[in-house]
Amino acid sequence: MAITSLIFHRITRWQEEQPSELKLSETAPQVTADHEGLFGQLKKIFQFKAGKFHGHFDEDYSSAPLQSWLKEHLDQKIGFEKLAHLYMGQLKELVDKTSEEFEASILFLLEDRADGPRCYIFALDTSSGLKLDNSLELDTVDFLNTSKLDLALRIDLDDWLHQSSPEENQEKPPYLCMIRSRAKAKIGEAFTQSIGFKSTIDTAKETESLMQVLAGYTKQSEPDKAAEIRQKAYDFCVEQQQLGEAVPLNELSGYLDENEPTKFSDFAEREESIGEKKSLRPDTRKLKHLVRISGKGNGLSLSFSSDLMQQTILFDEQSDTLTITAIPKSLKKQILEHIKEASDKS
Repeated sequence: MAITSLIFHRITRWQEEQPSELKLSETAPQVTADHEGLFGQLKKIFQFKAGKFHGHFDEDYSSAPLQSWLKEHLDQKIGFEKLAHLYMGQLKELVDKTSEEFEASILFLLEDRADGPRCYIFALDTSSGLKLDNSLELDTVDFLNTSKLDLALRIDLDDWLHQSSPEENQEKPPYLCMIRSRAKAKIGEAFTQSIGFKSTIDTAKETESLMQVLAGYTKQSEPDKAAEIRQKAYDFCVEQQQLGEAVPLNELSGYLDENEPTKFSDFAEREESIGEKKSLRPDTRKLKHLVRISGKGNGLSLSFSSDLMQQTILFDEQSDTLTITAIPKSLKKQILEHIKEASDKS
């Protein structure tokens, strides 16, 4: 990776009824090893984050002009600093319409890559900590929290610019990839509007479709073989998600069965839920149900490998009960200790 330009700004809104305040950097700094290190951390978090949104710019330029400004910058009509300043003005306007407090350092960054340039926007939280100063006295220090990422955007610039004349019958790749945490609902919506983000992929639907197809594909397999297929499918999808790529059905098919590499893809093509789709972007968090069954409520929390169902873990739908026939040793020990302790007290 190579950072070509970056700049930091700050937006703060302490009270709901008050407008936000902007602190803008006037000039982009020279890229240093510290900048590269920070970007490396953020890029890794972005890449491994599950539940990302994928889409395109809204065709209505007037309501979200980021795409126009970005195009002007790429055409060398406005500078990088101007681009970031214009965007921050748009973000401030939308944040002020919400009823939430907000504080974030906004990192606007352009990256040059062999596979094509990218633009990133990161909204970074600040945390506080303690340090020992030169006099060995404790002092409070603020620092960028790189352990989480609630709001962020990645734009694949080449994919965006080349979609004005796509080839016939060719799937349009989603050149926008966005992280938007549920914890920041209204601010997240303002961030989405500031980008002009329009979702073009229903991740939940694609996840459900893939799970249904896999269920049908493994229906006639022996339990052990079916569990192996589900595990391999889950592992492949997680690897693709970590690479930031979609799941090509032909590659998944070859991974599931090297001897018959088109067996799964041929089966998937016949399913109405997938049809002619060449690739999917499933949510690996939900896809985990392929290999694990879990749930909690009423003081109970359970999680177990799905291949144990109806083997060592039996479910009776009529009585709505689960029977565990092979209890883990550590759990059995705790149960016996608890029973003994309760018996001694009585």
